[in-house]
Amino acid sequence: MEKTLQDLAALLLDVVFLVREDGQIAFVNPACTAVLGYAPDEMIGRVIQDFIHPDDLLRTRTEMAQVASGRPGYGFENRYLRKDGAAIHFQWTAFWSVQDKLRIGVARDISERKRSEARQAALLALSTAAHQADSPASMFSAFDLTLRDLLPLRRLAVVLEPDGRLAYLSDGAGWAETDHWHAVTMSTPGAAFGQLRLELAGGLQAVEHELLQFAASQAAAAIERFALQADLAHAARYDELTGLPNRRLFQDRMRLALARSRRDQVGGAVLFIDLDDFKSVNDQHGHAVGDQLLRTVAQRIKSCVREADTVARLGGDEFVVLLEEVGSLPQVQRVADKIRKTLAAPLALGGVALPVSASIGLAMYPQQGEAMDDLMRHADQAMYAAKALRKRGLSGAELRTEV
Repeated sequence: MEKTLQDLAALLLDVVFLVREDGQIAFVNPACTAVLGYAPDEMIGRVIQDFIHPDDLLRTRTEMAQVASGRPGYGFENRYLRKDGAAIHFQWTAFWSVQDKLRIGVARDISERKRSEARQAALLALSTAAHQADSPASMFSAFDLTLRDLLPLRRLAVVLEPDGRLAYLSDGAGWAETDHWHAVTMSTPGAAFGQLRLELAGGLQAVEHELLQFAASQAAAAIERFALQADLAHAARYDELTGLPNRRLFQDRMRLALARSRRDQVGGAVLFIDLDDFKSVNDQHGHAVGDQLLRTVAQRIKSCVREADTVARLGGDEFVVLLEEVGSLPQVQRVADKIRKTLAAPLALGGVALPVSASIGLAMYPQQGEAMDDLMRHADQAMYAAKALRKRGLSGAELRTEV
Protein backbone atom coordinates (compact mmCIF):
# COMPACT_ATOMS: atom_id res chain seq x y z
CA MET A 1 0.00 0.00 0.00
CA GLU A 2 2.75 2.45 0.95
CA LYS A 3 4.61 1.77 -2.34
CA THR A 4 1.45 2.37 -4.31
CA LEU A 5 0.85 5.65 -2.50
CA GLN A 6 4.37 6.76 -3.20
CA ASP A 7 4.08 5.97 -6.90
CA LEU A 8 0.85 7.93 -7.14
CA ALA A 9 2.22 10.83 -5.12
CA ALA A 10 5.18 11.20 -7.46
CA LEU A 11 2.75 12.18 -10.20
CA LEU A 12 1.18 15.07 -8.25
CA LEU A 13 2.11 18.76 -8.34
CA ASP A 14 0.87 19.19 -4.77
CA VAL A 15 3.20 18.19 -1.93
CA VAL A 16 2.36 14.79 -0.43
CA PHE A 17 3.61 13.70 2.99
CA LEU A 18 3.47 10.30 4.64
CA VAL A 19 4.13 10.85 8.32
CA ARG A 20 4.51 8.25 11.07
CA GLU A 21 2.86 8.43 14.47
CA ASP A 22 5.92 10.02 16.04
CA GLY A 23 5.94 12.81 13.43
CA GLN A 24 8.81 11.41 11.39
CA ILE A 25 8.49 11.93 7.64
CA ALA A 26 8.38 8.56 5.90
CA PHE A 27 7.94 9.93 2.42
CA VAL A 28 7.57 13.24 0.57
CA ASN A 29 7.07 13.45 -3.16
CA PRO A 30 9.34 15.31 -5.62
CA ALA A 31 6.98 18.32 -5.68
CA CYS A 32 8.51 19.38 -2.36
CA THR A 33 11.60 20.56 -4.19
CA ALA A 34 9.73 23.09 -6.32
CA VAL A 35 7.58 24.28 -3.44
CA LEU A 36 9.84 24.10 -0.38
CA GLY A 37 13.28 24.03 -1.94
CA TYR A 38 14.27 20.73 -0.27
CA ALA A 39 15.11 17.50 -2.06
CA PRO A 40 12.99 14.62 -0.72
CA ASP A 41 16.06 13.03 0.91
CA GLU A 42 16.61 16.21 2.93
CA MET A 43 13.20 15.85 4.55
CA ILE A 44 12.67 12.08 4.89
CA GLY A 45 13.66 10.88 8.35
CA ARG A 46 13.20 14.28 9.98
CA VAL A 47 10.17 15.25 12.04
CA ILE A 48 7.64 17.32 10.17
CA GLN A 49 7.48 19.89 12.96
CA ASP A 50 10.97 21.03 11.93
CA PHE A 51 9.50 22.61 8.81
CA ILE A 52 6.39 24.27 10.28
CA HIS A 53 6.37 28.02 10.89
CA PRO A 54 6.91 28.51 14.65
CA ASP A 55 3.83 30.73 14.96
CA ASP A 56 1.63 27.96 13.53
CA LEU A 57 3.18 25.01 15.36
CA LEU A 58 0.80 24.75 18.31
CA ARG A 59 -2.42 24.74 16.31
CA THR A 60 -0.86 22.40 13.71
CA ARG A 61 -0.06 19.88 16.43
CA THR A 62 -3.69 20.08 17.55
CA GLU A 63 -4.86 19.41 13.99
CA MET A 64 -2.43 16.50 13.60
CA ALA A 65 -3.71 14.89 16.80
CA GLN A 66 -7.30 15.14 15.62
CA VAL A 67 -6.44 13.58 12.26
CA ALA A 68 -4.55 10.76 14.03
CA SER A 69 -7.65 10.10 16.12
CA GLY A 70 -9.59 9.30 12.97
CA ARG A 71 -11.11 12.62 11.94
CA PRO A 72 -10.20 13.51 8.33
CA GLY A 73 -8.85 17.01 7.84
CA TYR A 74 -10.11 19.22 5.04
CA GLY A 75 -9.05 22.81 4.39
CA PHE A 76 -6.68 23.29 7.32
CA GLU A 77 -4.25 26.14 6.57
CA ASN A 78 -0.82 26.80 7.99
CA ARG A 79 2.63 28.02 7.02
CA TYR A 80 5.79 26.05 6.33
CA LEU A 81 9.28 27.44 5.94
CA ARG A 82 11.15 27.04 2.69
CA LYS A 83 14.80 26.13 2.66
CA ASP A 84 15.62 29.79 2.00
CA GLY A 85 13.58 30.85 5.05
CA ALA A 86 10.56 32.21 3.18
CA ALA A 87 7.10 31.25 4.43
CA ILE A 88 4.81 29.10 2.31
CA HIS A 89 1.06 28.92 2.90
CA PHE A 90 -0.39 25.42 2.65
CA GLN A 91 -3.95 24.17 2.58
CA TRP A 92 -4.25 20.53 3.66
CA THR A 93 -6.29 17.45 3.03
CA ALA A 94 -5.22 14.73 5.46
CA PHE A 95 -6.39 11.40 6.90
CA TRP A 96 -5.00 8.64 9.04
CA SER A 97 -4.28 5.23 7.43
CA VAL A 98 -4.94 2.67 10.14
CA GLN A 99 -3.49 -0.13 8.01
CA ASP A 100 -0.20 1.66 7.31
CA LYS A 101 -0.11 3.63 10.57
CA LEU A 102 0.64 6.75 8.55
CA ARG A 103 -0.83 10.20 8.40
CA ILE A 104 -1.29 10.95 4.72
CA GLY A 105 -1.39 14.64 3.86
CA VAL A 106 -1.72 16.50 0.60
CA ALA A 107 -0.59 20.14 0.81
CA ARG A 108 -1.51 22.69 -1.83
CA ASP A 109 0.57 25.84 -2.07
CA ILE A 110 -1.88 28.72 -1.62
CA SER A 111 0.76 31.39 -1.08
CA GLU A 112 -0.24 33.41 -4.11
CA ARG A 113 -3.87 33.33 -3.05
CA LYS A 114 -2.88 34.49 0.42
CA ARG A 115 -0.77 37.28 -1.03
CA SER A 116 -3.68 38.34 -3.20
CA GLU A 117 -6.02 38.32 -0.20
CA ALA A 118 -3.48 40.30 1.82
CA ARG A 119 -3.14 42.85 -0.99
CA GLN A 120 -6.92 43.21 -1.22
CA ALA A 121 -7.10 43.65 2.55
CA ALA A 122 -4.30 46.21 2.37
CA LEU A 123 -6.08 48.15 -0.38
CA LEU A 124 -9.20 48.25 1.79
CA ALA A 125 -7.19 49.26 4.87
CA LEU A 126 -5.39 52.05 2.97
CA SER A 127 -8.63 53.35 1.52
CA THR A 128 -10.35 53.21 4.91
CA ALA A 129 -7.46 55.03 6.61
CA ALA A 130 -7.47 57.73 3.93
CA HIS A 131 -11.22 58.29 4.23
CA GLN A 132 -11.62 58.01 8.00
CA ALA A 133 -8.43 59.56 9.39
CA ASP A 134 -8.95 62.87 11.16
CA SER A 135 -5.45 64.14 10.37
CA PRO A 136 -2.55 63.43 7.99
CA ALA A 137 -0.46 62.09 10.89
CA SER A 138 -3.03 59.45 11.87
CA MET A 139 -3.48 58.47 8.22
CA PHE A 140 0.24 57.99 7.61
CA SER A 141 0.59 56.02 10.84
CA ALA A 142 -2.13 53.64 9.60
CA PHE A 143 -0.42 53.44 6.20
CA ASP A 144 2.84 52.51 7.92
CA LEU A 145 1.27 49.60 9.81
CA THR A 146 -0.54 48.34 6.72
CA LEU A 147 2.45 48.47 4.39
CA ARG A 148 4.74 46.71 6.87
CA ASP A 149 2.63 43.57 6.56
CA LEU A 150 3.30 43.32 2.83
CA LEU A 151 6.58 45.06 2.05
CA PRO A 152 10.17 44.77 3.29
CA LEU A 153 9.62 48.14 4.93
CA ARG A 154 12.08 49.46 7.48
CA ARG A 155 10.90 53.07 7.71
CA LEU A 156 8.31 55.29 6.12
CA ALA A 157 8.76 59.03 5.70
CA VAL A 158 6.33 61.53 4.21
CA VAL A 159 7.56 64.80 2.72
CA LEU A 160 5.03 67.48 1.80
CA GLU A 161 5.37 70.13 -0.87
CA PRO A 162 5.92 72.95 -1.57
CA ASP A 163 8.14 73.49 1.46
CA GLY A 164 9.65 69.99 1.72
CA ARG A 165 8.30 69.62 5.26
CA LEU A 166 8.73 66.22 6.93
CA ALA A 167 5.17 65.31 7.91
CA TYR A 168 5.73 61.76 9.17
CA LEU A 169 8.61 59.45 10.09
CA SER A 170 8.26 55.87 11.31
CA ASP A 171 10.61 56.23 14.26
CA GLY A 172 12.72 58.74 16.08
CA ALA A 173 15.86 58.01 14.11
CA GLY A 174 17.33 60.76 11.99
CA TRP A 175 16.28 61.47 8.45
CA ALA A 176 18.15 63.35 5.76
CA GLU A 177 17.64 64.14 2.10
CA THR A 178 20.82 62.23 1.27
CA ASP A 179 19.50 58.91 2.62
CA HIS A 180 18.50 56.31 0.05
CA TRP A 181 14.73 56.10 -0.14
CA HIS A 182 12.28 54.64 -2.61
CA ALA A 183 10.04 57.62 -3.46
CA VAL A 184 6.43 57.59 -4.68
CA THR A 185 4.75 60.88 -5.62
CA MET A 186 1.45 61.78 -3.97
CA SER A 187 -0.61 63.63 -6.54
CA THR A 188 -4.07 64.23 -7.93
CA PRO A 189 -4.82 65.38 -11.49
CA GLY A 190 -4.70 68.96 -10.28
CA ALA A 191 -1.78 69.06 -7.86
CA ALA A 192 1.28 67.33 -6.38
CA PHE A 193 1.42 67.16 -2.59
CA GLY A 194 4.76 65.51 -1.90
CA GLN A 195 6.19 62.01 -1.63
CA LEU A 196 5.92 58.78 0.28
CA ARG A 197 9.51 57.71 0.92
CA LEU A 198 10.28 54.14 1.94
CA GLU A 199 13.45 52.65 3.32
CA LEU A 200 13.34 49.02 2.19
CA ALA A 201 15.19 45.87 3.14
CA GLY A 202 14.85 44.47 -0.39
CA GLY A 203 13.43 45.05 -3.84
CA LEU A 204 9.81 45.41 -4.84
CA GLN A 205 7.70 43.32 -7.17
CA ALA A 206 5.41 44.86 -9.76
CA VAL A 207 2.29 44.25 -7.66
CA GLU A 208 3.99 45.96 -4.71
CA HIS A 209 4.70 48.99 -6.88
CA GLU A 210 1.01 49.05 -7.75
CA LEU A 211 0.13 48.92 -4.05
CA LEU A 212 2.39 51.90 -3.34
CA GLN A 213 0.90 53.86 -6.21
CA PHE A 214 -2.55 53.19 -4.77
CA ALA A 215 -1.38 54.30 -1.31
CA ALA A 216 0.09 57.48 -2.78
CA SER A 217 -3.08 58.31 -4.71
CA GLN A 218 -5.25 57.72 -1.63
CA ALA A 219 -2.94 59.89 0.46
CA ALA A 220 -3.06 62.69 -2.12
CA ALA A 221 -6.86 62.63 -2.25
CA ALA A 222 -7.01 62.72 1.56
CA ILE A 223 -4.53 65.61 1.80
CA GLU A 224 -6.62 67.52 -0.74
CA ARG A 225 -9.67 66.83 1.43
CA PHE A 226 -7.85 67.96 4.59
CA ALA A 227 -6.80 71.15 2.81
CA LEU A 228 -10.36 71.81 1.62
CA GLN A 229 -11.71 71.22 5.12
CA ALA A 230 -9.11 73.59 6.54
CA ASP A 231 -10.01 76.21 3.92
CA LEU A 232 -13.72 75.84 4.68
CA ALA A 233 -13.09 76.03 8.43
CA HIS A 234 -10.95 79.14 7.92
CA ALA A 235 -13.52 80.72 5.62
CA ALA A 236 -16.24 80.09 8.19
CA ARG A 237 -14.35 82.05 10.85
CA TYR A 238 -12.20 84.60 9.03
CA ASP A 239 -12.95 87.47 6.68
CA GLU A 240 -11.79 86.63 3.17
CA LEU A 241 -10.77 90.18 2.24
CA THR A 242 -8.79 91.27 5.31
CA GLY A 243 -7.89 87.95 6.94
CA LEU A 244 -9.34 89.23 10.24
CA PRO A 245 -11.71 87.17 12.38
CA ASN A 246 -15.28 87.52 11.17
CA ARG A 247 -18.41 88.18 13.21
CA ARG A 248 -18.82 84.52 14.22
CA LEU A 249 -15.26 84.12 15.52
CA PHE A 250 -15.41 87.51 17.24
CA GLN A 251 -18.56 86.50 19.07
CA ASP A 252 -16.93 83.23 20.18
CA ARG A 253 -13.90 85.10 21.51
CA MET A 254 -16.05 87.68 23.22
CA ARG A 255 -18.07 84.99 25.02
CA LEU A 256 -14.82 83.50 26.30
CA ALA A 257 -13.52 86.93 27.32
CA LEU A 258 -16.67 87.69 29.29
CA ALA A 259 -16.46 84.32 31.02
CA ARG A 260 -12.83 85.00 31.98
CA SER A 261 -13.82 88.48 33.16
CA ARG A 262 -16.43 87.05 35.54
CA ARG A 263 -14.07 84.34 36.76
CA ASP A 264 -10.99 86.50 37.30
CA GLN A 265 -12.77 89.76 38.18
CA VAL A 266 -10.98 91.72 35.45
CA GLY A 267 -12.47 94.22 33.04
CA GLY A 268 -12.29 94.80 29.32
CA ALA A 269 -13.71 96.85 26.50
CA VAL A 270 -15.23 96.71 23.05
CA LEU A 271 -14.40 99.34 20.41
CA PHE A 272 -16.82 99.69 17.48
CA ILE A 273 -15.08 101.33 14.49
CA ASP A 274 -16.82 102.66 11.39
CA LEU A 275 -14.94 104.33 8.54
CA ASP A 276 -16.25 107.77 7.58
CA ASP A 277 -17.44 108.37 4.01
CA PHE A 278 -16.19 104.99 2.79
CA LYS A 279 -18.93 104.80 0.16
CA SER A 280 -17.43 107.78 -1.64
CA VAL A 281 -14.13 105.90 -2.01
CA ASN A 282 -15.86 103.07 -3.85
CA ASP A 283 -17.91 105.51 -5.93
CA GLN A 284 -14.97 107.68 -6.98
CA HIS A 285 -12.11 105.20 -7.22
CA GLY A 286 -13.72 101.78 -7.68
CA HIS A 287 -14.14 98.73 -5.51
CA ALA A 288 -10.58 97.49 -6.05
CA VAL A 289 -9.24 100.63 -4.35
CA GLY A 290 -11.92 100.31 -1.69
CA ASP A 291 -10.85 96.72 -0.98
CA GLN A 292 -7.22 97.76 -0.69
CA LEU A 293 -8.25 100.51 1.69
CA LEU A 294 -10.07 98.01 3.90
CA ARG A 295 -7.05 95.68 3.95
CA THR A 296 -4.75 98.55 4.93
CA VAL A 297 -7.16 99.76 7.62
CA ALA A 298 -7.29 96.24 9.08
CA GLN A 299 -3.49 96.12 9.38
CA ARG A 300 -3.32 99.60 10.87
CA ILE A 301 -5.87 98.76 13.55
CA LYS A 302 -4.00 95.53 14.40
CA SER A 303 -0.78 97.53 14.81
CA CYS A 304 -2.43 99.61 17.54
CA VAL A 305 -3.43 96.76 19.89
CA ARG A 306 -1.75 93.91 21.69
CA GLU A 307 -1.37 90.48 20.13
CA ALA A 308 -3.74 89.07 22.76
CA ASP A 309 -6.50 91.49 21.69
CA THR A 310 -8.89 90.69 18.85
CA VAL A 311 -9.52 92.84 15.77
CA ALA A 312 -12.42 91.66 13.61
CA ARG A 313 -14.31 92.84 10.56
CA LEU A 314 -18.06 92.68 11.01
CA GLY A 315 -18.78 93.51 7.39
CA GLY A 316 -18.57 96.46 5.00
CA ASP A 317 -16.47 99.19 6.62
CA GLU A 318 -17.28 98.13 10.19
CA PHE A 319 -14.54 96.83 12.46
CA VAL A 320 -14.54 95.88 16.12
CA VAL A 321 -11.78 95.50 18.70
CA LEU A 322 -11.95 93.39 21.85
CA LEU A 323 -9.57 94.56 24.57
CA GLU A 324 -9.05 92.18 27.48
CA GLU A 325 -7.77 92.93 30.96
CA VAL A 326 -8.15 96.70 30.84
CA GLY A 327 -9.85 98.28 33.80
CA SER A 328 -10.05 102.02 33.23
CA LEU A 329 -11.68 104.34 30.72
CA PRO A 330 -8.47 106.36 30.13
CA GLN A 331 -6.67 103.16 29.07
CA VAL A 332 -9.31 102.40 26.50
CA GLN A 333 -9.48 106.01 25.29
CA ARG A 334 -5.74 105.97 24.67
CA VAL A 335 -6.15 102.91 22.46
CA ALA A 336 -9.05 104.54 20.60
CA ASP A 337 -7.02 107.73 20.07
CA LYS A 338 -4.08 105.72 18.81
CA ILE A 339 -6.30 103.91 16.30
CA ARG A 340 -7.87 107.16 15.12
CA LYS A 341 -4.51 108.88 14.65
CA THR A 342 -2.99 105.85 12.90
CA LEU A 343 -5.91 105.65 10.49
CA ALA A 344 -5.77 109.40 9.82
CA ALA A 345 -2.50 109.13 7.88
CA PRO A 346 -3.40 109.40 4.16
CA LEU A 347 -3.21 106.23 2.08
CA ALA A 348 -1.58 106.28 -1.35
CA LEU A 349 -3.90 104.04 -3.34
CA GLY A 350 -4.82 104.02 -7.01
CA GLY A 351 -2.42 106.86 -7.70
CA VAL A 352 -4.09 109.22 -5.22
CA ALA A 353 -3.66 110.02 -1.53
CA LEU A 354 -6.88 109.07 0.23
CA PRO A 355 -7.72 110.64 3.59
CA VAL A 356 -9.07 108.21 6.16
CA SER A 357 -11.07 108.90 9.29
CA ALA A 358 -13.10 106.71 11.59
CA SER A 359 -15.79 107.08 14.21
CA ILE A 360 -15.19 104.96 17.28
CA GLY A 361 -17.57 104.02 20.07
CA LEU A 362 -16.69 101.99 23.12
CA ALA A 363 -18.32 99.94 25.85
CA MET A 364 -16.60 98.87 29.06
CA TYR A 365 -17.36 95.64 30.81
CA PRO A 366 -18.58 94.93 33.40
CA GLN A 367 -19.34 98.65 33.97
CA GLN A 368 -21.70 98.95 30.99
CA GLY A 369 -22.99 95.41 30.91
CA GLU A 370 -21.90 91.80 31.11
CA ALA A 371 -23.94 90.46 28.20
CA MET A 372 -22.45 90.53 24.71
CA ASP A 373 -25.55 91.96 23.02
CA ASP A 374 -25.78 94.80 25.55
CA LEU A 375 -22.13 95.72 25.13
CA MET A 376 -22.26 95.63 21.34
CA ARG A 377 -25.40 97.79 21.35
CA HIS A 378 -23.77 100.31 23.69
CA ALA A 379 -20.59 100.50 21.60
CA ASP A 380 -22.61 100.84 18.38
CA GLN A 381 -24.67 103.69 19.84
CA ALA A 382 -21.51 105.42 21.05
CA MET A 383 -20.02 105.11 17.57
CA TYR A 384 -23.05 106.74 15.96
CA ALA A 385 -22.93 109.50 18.55
CA ALA A 386 -19.27 110.09 17.69
CA LYS A 387 -20.10 110.13 13.97
CA ALA A 388 -22.87 112.69 14.57
CA LEU A 389 -20.49 114.94 16.50
CA ARG A 390 -17.91 114.68 13.72
CA LYS A 391 -20.49 115.77 11.17
CA ARG A 392 -21.23 118.79 13.36
CA GLY A 393 -17.57 119.70 13.02
CA LEU A 394 -16.33 118.97 16.54
CA SER A 395 -12.65 118.30 17.02
CA GLY A 396 -11.05 115.01 18.04
CA ALA A 397 -10.52 116.29 21.56
CA GLU A 398 -14.21 117.05 21.89
CA LEU A 399 -14.98 113.48 20.75
CA ARG A 400 -13.09 111.84 23.62
CA THR A 401 -16.12 111.60 25.85
CA GLU A 402 -18.04 109.79 23.13
CA VAL A 403 -15.56 107.00 22.56
